[in-house]
Amino acid sequence: MKTKIGMFVAVVAASGMALTGCSGSSSSSGSPKAGSATLRVGSTAISTLNYDKSNAGYALGLGDLVLEPLLVLNSNNSLTPWLARSWTHPKPTTYIYNIRQGVKFADGDPLTAADVVFSLDYYRKTGSANQYNFPSDLKSITATDPNTVQITLSKPDSSWAVVPAASQLGIFEKRFFEAHKSTFGQPGTGVSGTGPWQLTSLDPTTGAELTANPHYWGGQPPFSHISWKFFTSETDEALAFRAGDIDLAFPQDNTAFATTAGTKLLTVPGATVVGTFEMNVLDKPWSDVHVRRAVAYALDKPALINAYGGYAAPQTTLITSAMLGTVGSQAQVQQVLGAVPPYSYNLAKAKAEMQQSAYPNGVTATLVTDSTSADVNISQAIVAELQRIGIHAKLKTVSPDALTTVSLGKNRAAVPSGFSTYGAVSLDPGEGFDYAMGSWNATAGNWNSTNWSTPAVDQIVKEGLATSDAAQRMSLYRQLLIDYANAAPLIPIFASETTVALSSKYTWPSFSSTWQLKAPWALGIKAAG
Repeated sequence: MKTKIGMFVAVVAASGMALTGCSGSSSSSGSPKAGSATLRVGSTAISTLNYDKSNAGYALGLGDLVLEPLLVLNSNNSLTPWLARSWTHPKPTTYIYNIRQGVKFADGDPLTAADVVFSLDYYRKTGSANQYNFPSDLKSITATDPNTVQITLSKPDSSWAVVPAASQLGIFEKRFFEAHKSTFGQPGTGVSGTGPWQLTSLDPTTGAELTANPHYWGGQPPFSHISWKFFTSETDEALAFRAGDIDLAFPQDNTAFATTAGTKLLTVPGATVVGTFEMNVLDKPWSDVHVRRAVAYALDKPALINAYGGYAAPQTTLITSAMLGTVGSQAQVQQVLGAVPPYSYNLAKAKAEMQQSAYPNGVTATLVTDSTSADVNISQAIVAELQRIGIHAKLKTVSPDALTTVSLGKNRAAVPSGFSTYGAVSLDPGEGFDYAMGSWNATAGNWNSTNWSTPAVDQIVKEGLATSDAAQRMSLYRQLLIDYANAAPLIPIFASETTVALSSKYTWPSFSSTWQLKAPWALGIKAAG
């Protein structure tokens, strides 16, 4: 399906819609005991933990247990120390990270600043699957002493602050890499990380095995062994959950998984993923602002969420309250959101906008969606709703990969309009505005798929990234959201909920929409009772 999540957190390769993950269960001997149980996990196949080649390893949750980032998020989604025990921001273009001492890799070698520099430079090199995490204004990453790393930017960029918390930027051992350059991350070699578990085997056709890292700096992990099984489809994974072979899963197709697995999913409000209706302003009839506003009034969000299969809440802005909450207080967030035109469902207003457009007697159009069942269902519902206001749309279904290719293509006028999902590289709203509204991202290979921007908007986006003053950023982002809503190139429909299928044998008190960004996630799973 078409998505921006690969360009934004978390999240996932460009052809995936939402974070998918793993599942586990107790050992067959009964209720698990801390430090001795086996957690059985399921996901689709993972072929490598070399994040330069593929992000699947972290997107599916496996790599998060082996490789750790410098920072994580606490329960309030604020940055907190992890492999970096502290950090400072002495200049607008300088970040300094003090590496936690006493941390060891699974082979017993100590973690040093040189390992951190090598890992980050490896991820940001040209052609890396993780290059998108690093801003173009990043000048250098250097080790100023064995325990200190300095990041230098060529110009201020407030979005950098959250990058070191990205789970896909887990630190690995430089010496281990240099000894296994040609096979790093692959079956038979794997990686050497500082995480609570170490990879002992990986077979893309069957699964992976992990054991507790005896040198883990955070103490004894709650599971001594993690057995990971790969499934060819989510249906097979759901059947395994139903049979009790796995006890925890992060489904993509929530409704289908819950039905097949015979379970009720645990849900929490989402942080970054928004389902949207995108209109390419370089293509008719979407170039007409009155048509776009008509669409905004014509979309019945609760009905569309129903068609999608639920597990979502109505959304009025592209940038979520959780993202804005990393910059300002909840009172400030509500003040900003309250200033944005909400476009409540109103057919009379929708028809009035169509009368002001260049198409008062109706117009035909083509919408494109990918072949995922949930996307097809909501797209068909959108077609029916647009029909009521005189927009006669034909729905074209293509593969996720094909949709991604044309969305990132050179012919920007050919970028398709239709239902899509938007996510974020991090919780920092500046990156979201940058990707969605910057004219520099309305180009081949980038994710401003509506192709809408203005010089004034470009300037505000740049100003928001150039300052770390919270009040100033909130004021700038308030204006961006108002401008974007008035132009209406993209209509937010819902904020996706984050879900997990969890057996009654387990509890996960810390489960949240940012589960991958808080710490190696399996540390939070506990035996029930």
